[in-house]
Amino acid sequence: MNDTAVYLRASTADQTLANQRQSIGDWLDDHGADWEAVDQYADIGSGADDDRDEFQSLFDDLRAGVYDRVICWEISRLSRRGATLQEWFDTAADTDTTIVITDGAVETVAPDGQGRFVADIIGMVYQQERRQLIRRIESGIDRAQREGKWLGQVPAGFIRDGDGYLQPNLNPDHDAGETGYLELRHALEQIDAGGSYRSVADALPVTRQTLSTIDGDPERRAWYLDGSADDQRVDEALGEITTETSETV
Repeated sequence: MNDTAVYLRASTADQTLANQRQSIGDWLDDHGADWEAVDQYADIGSGADDDRDEFQSLFDDLRAGVYDRVICWEISRLSRRGATLQEWFDTAADTDTTIVITDGAVETVAPDGQGRFVADIIGMVYQQERRQLIRRIESGIDRAQREGKWLGQVPAGFIRDGDGYLQPNLNPDHDAGETGYLELRHALEQIDAGGSYRSVADALPVTRQTLSTIDGDPERRAWYLDGSADDQRVDEALGEITTETSETV
C-alpha cells in the first residue's frame, strides 16, 4: 500500500473528474510522484452527504493512520459539513497525516496545525452556505404551497402546467404512458357497473393497483366522479370540468 491517498468526488454522474485529476496530477509531477504512487478513492455524491462508500473507506484508513498524506482538489471535495471537516482534520492531526489541497485558499493542513485555522474557516463558510441553501429551498416550497402550486408526484389523470399548477389531463399522451382524467372517470364508472380492476386497467395505461387505490379512497373517487375535492388545489383544477359538466346538464 502507498503512503499517499487521493480523494476525488463529483456531485453527479454528469460531472467530470478531469479538472480534479489535472490539478492533482500537476501536484504529483511537481513533487516527483505519479498516479501509480498513490491510492485512489472516488465517489459520486453530494458533499452534504457523508454516507459515501469511498469517503468512509478513506476515513477508516485515516483513523488507522494508514497514510502520511491525503490529497484532494479542494476542501469541499471531502465534505461540505463543518462538523465532518472538523472531525477529519482532528483525526489527521492525531494520526500525523497531512492533508494536501491542490486548488484552494490553503495548500496544506498539517499535523502541527499549519493551515488549520484557514481550513476551519472554510468549513464554517461551507456550513453556512448549506444552511442558507436549505432555507431558500424551504422558503420556495412554502411559497409554492401558499400559491396553490402542486408539489410532488402528480396524481393519475392530471398534469402540472408550466406554472406548477395542477390541471386535469384532457388530452393524454398514451405513448408517454399518460392516463386522461375523463378516462379514469369512465374506468371508475365501469368498476361501479361490475367490471374488474384488471379488465378495466387492461384498456388503459394504468395499473390495476392504481385503480384499486383510487376506488378504495372516497376522497379520490370524488375527484373523478363528482369533480370535487377537499384539497383546494385539486378543487380549483377541477373547476373547468365542473363548469363544463354543469353547462351540459
